[in-house]
Amino acid sequence: MFQTEVRRIEKLLYHVAWTHLGNDRDAEDAVQEALLKAWMKRDSLRDEKQFKPWLTRILCNQCKDMLRKRKRWSFYPLMEDTAQIEMPEVENPVLNAMQKLKPEYRTLMTLYYLDGCSVRELSEITGAPQGTVKTRIRNARKQLSKTLLIEWEDEL
Repeated sequence: MFQTEVRRIEKLLYHVAWTHLGNDRDAEDAVQEALLKAWMKRDSLRDEKQFKPWLTRILCNQCKDMLRKRKRWSFYPLMEDTAQIEMPEVENPVLNAMQKLKPEYRTLMTLYYLDGCSVRELSEITGAPQGTVKTRIRNARKQLSKTLLIEWEDEL
């Protein structure tokens, strides 16, 4: 059961992790850690129908832990003679605007629009009432449209 359900929602898990962490490597690590934790705690799942929200919540908590740990680290710039890899910058105004949203808004927007989760499912995943989920999605839409409009006007 566990493996079958994970395969069914693996894209959703990756999307959730990526919206929290913003890069592929950390997203993959978060999903793997969340799957390990879920496997070890699989006996605590009372209703198999709740597998998706249960695992998604574990993943969200894992992402929050990783972000907390990331803040504690101090990074020092590399020496100038160190080889640097030039990554091409891809300008995507929607992704840029999404990155400016609060993490909980980013997660809701990704799950709602990319993964097709219903408001009821989002309510189960986040633990927030359905009315709150609807309000957060509406607020995120407003913020996105405002950000995109400002960026579009700046380009004129």
